[in-house]
Amino acid sequence: MKNIKRSLQAFTLIELLVVISIIAILASLSLPAIGGALTRAQMGTALSNLRQVHIATTTASLDAFTTGSTNFGWPGNVASVSSGSTLSAMLISNKFLQPGDAAKVFAAGEIKPSQVATNATEVPAAGIAFRFTKVTESDPGTTVFGFTKNYTYGENLEDGSTNLPFRSAGFVVMRKGGDGQVFKPSQGTETNLIGALPTDQTILEP
Repeated sequence: MKNIKRSLQAFTLIELLVVISIIAILASLSLPAIGGALTRAQMGTALSNLRQVHIATTTASLDAFTTGSTNFGWPGNVASVSSGSTLSAMLISNKFLQPGDAAKVFAAGEIKPSQVATNATEVPAAGIAFRFTKVTESDPGTTVFGFTKNYTYGENLEDGSTNLPFRSAGFVVMRKGGDGQVFKPSQGTETNLIGALPTDQTILEP
C-alpha cells in the first residue's frame, strides 16, 4: 500500500487578514443590536422599580385614607412632598420603604442606586431616576404618577439627548391606577395614550 501524504499548508497573511476583517464586520453589526436589547431590558427594570415606588405610595395613601393622617399619602396630598427626594423621605420615615430598598427602586438605567446608611432619611436627588407629579386622592387612575427623567411631558425625545437615564432610547411612565408602559422616543407627544397630568401640573424634580 502506498503511503498517502497530506500536505499541510499554513494560512497566508492575506487570508488571516481577511478572516479578521470578516469577524470585525460581524462584531460591528451585532453590537448595536446587543446594546439595544440591553437598553430595553434596563427600561423594563425601570418600569418595575417605578411600580414599586407606586405600590409603596398607594399603600401610604390607603393608610392615610383610613387614619386621616396628612403625614403621608399621594404626593399632591402631602405638603412636605415637593420633590422625588422628599417623596422618598415620606415613604422611608413612615416605614413604607426601608432606606436600602428605596435607594434601589428610585434608581434606573445609568443612575445607579445611592449608597445610603441603614438609618438614612431619604434618597439623595442624584440617585433618583424619575420625575413625579402632584397626583392627589381625587385624581383619576389615568393620571400620570411618574416617569423617567429623560422625558419632558408632552415632548418627543430628541436624538442625542444627554439626559439620563436611557438618553433618547425611550422612556417609562407609570399612572396612578398602577398601569405603566415603556414608550418609544416618538411617542412623547401622545398624551392621550400616556395619561393626563393632575390638576396641579407642577412636576416634582428629583
